Parts: sequence; structure tokens; C-alpha cells
Amino acid sequence: MSEIVYSVHATKPDDVGGIEVVFATEREARAYASSRSTDDRVLSTSVTSFRVGMLGTRKSVAWFIDGAEQPRSFTRRLYPAD
Repeated sequence: MSEIVYSVHATKPDDVGGIEVVFATEREARAYASSRSTDDRVLSTSVTSFRVGMLGTRKSVAWFIDGAEQPRSFTRRLYPAD
């Protein structure tokens, strides 16, 4: 099987959370993630795509805070470059 699917997970203050649900379409995943990001105690949600059964195909699609999609740019350095 090589179907592309879209997962959504929520981050809470005390739990980064695993995948909550998998959708067949990006549109469904985005709608759920946007709505879920407004729930009590949810800090943010994210949408990730991947091809079922194929390692290395996971891609970040979108992330939401309070129902609003956030910019895709990420300026924080995870590791020191010096």
C-alpha cells in the first residue's frame, strides 16, 4: 500500500501527544487541526503527511494555534552552529 495520508496531533502543556487521528485528505486534516487547536488546554496542533508503509516520507504540512494556521518558517536553531 502506498497511499498518502494525513495525521493530526495536539500538544498540551503536560503532553506532546501522539497521533490522534488519520485522514485520507489534507483538507479534512487541516479542518480538524484548526478546530482542535481551539480546545481547552491545547497549545497547538499539527498536520503531517506520509505514505503508508514507506519510511522517510513524513512531511510537515501545517500547524495551528487558536484556530489560525501558523507561518511555515522556523527561525529557532535547534543546535549551536558555532
